[in-house]
Amino acid sequence: MTLGADEAAGLAQLAFTLGRDLQRAARAAGGPGPLWRARGAGLADALRLTGAAAAEARAARDGINAELALRTVRDLDLTIIPLGDPAYPPRLAEVFDPPFALIARGWDAIAAGLTERPVVAVVGARRATPPARRFARSLSAELAERGAVVVSGLALGIDAEAHAGALEGGGPTLAVLGCGALAGYPRANAALRGRIEGNGAVCGEYWPHTRPAPWRFPARNRIVSGLSHAVVVVEAAGRSGALITADFALEQGRPVLAVPGWPWSEAAVGCNELIRAGAAVCTGAADVIAEVPHPGWRRGTPGTPDGPPLEGMPRDVHEQLRGAPMRADELAQALRADPAAIAAALAFLEMEGLALRGDGQRWWAAPSAA
Repeated sequence: MTLGADEAAGLAQLAFTLGRDLQRAARAAGGPGPLWRARGAGLADALRLTGAAAAEARAARDGINAELALRTVRDLDLTIIPLGDPAYPPRLAEVFDPPFALIARGWDAIAAGLTERPVVAVVGARRATPPARRFARSLSAELAERGAVVVSGLALGIDAEAHAGALEGGGPTLAVLGCGALAGYPRANAALRGRIEGNGAVCGEYWPHTRPAPWRFPARNRIVSGLSHAVVVVEAAGRSGALITADFALEQGRPVLAVPGWPWSEAAVGCNELIRAGAAVCTGAADVIAEVPHPGWRRGTPGTPDGPPLEGMPRDVHEQLRGAPMRADELAQALRADPAAIAAALAFLEMEGLALRGDGQRWWAAPSAA
């Protein structure tokens, strides 16, 4: 179905004014175009409203001028890509309830890549563990180096690391927002967002001034998966929003990969459950490439270690950490070593990027080396 840019802008403003999602109403009306053109009882019926609420909705609709809405979007230096437009991502158009339009900044930098390159979503927990953060960043950098466009949701934690890693790998990367482009959420990622807009794009389906709300982020996740050839979940607890993205991916016929975690870690429950349910295991970029046959992959040698092999106490400490995260005193006891020697070995491993200090003063082997 084809939707005019002005109609798409008008619908986005209407959703903002009403403070609700219009996907179900569009299905009832026969599509987003018929919903925009609905008036009176037809609009109220599509929205399932009666009485005063129906009257308020009709008044809101009558107060929106589509051409003015489109001009407002463009005056904010934003691009609107309506459903049916040649620039609308074809994979996203195929999903259930595709966005009526994407409202984006930097779209020209990403549009060709979404059709010509492999597109991989890298998602996970907001309160991610240090090893998971490092793995997400390293994985995304390598995927970008190998030619992929990395998609994520610009949230704290794994999403932010995915975008940052993709930029380090040469980008581009695409951030899908669960709010309007001018909402400035999350504030902690403002600088990262600026870097993304310099080598990629941010996009979403909401009117530019739409504030974040809990129900908007699950809706955002269907776009993250819908744009992608595959979804990688780096870390997820049992009730993580990243699992919603994985569910959407499965419904959309996209491969799902999960990074395995320690069996006793609450942060790894979601990923381990995904693997138990049949998700592919992800230990590096090579696993993603194997799941996503695509001519856009560049040649490379994923996961090649740098530097000479470890020797002495750093080697022994690293071997212990590969088995399980441990505190310094636990390492000293296990290796029957002087605490000062353990501390020196940990400092060396941290400097070399082979060990990370996590919560509870525990040390972990870095995922890329584990």
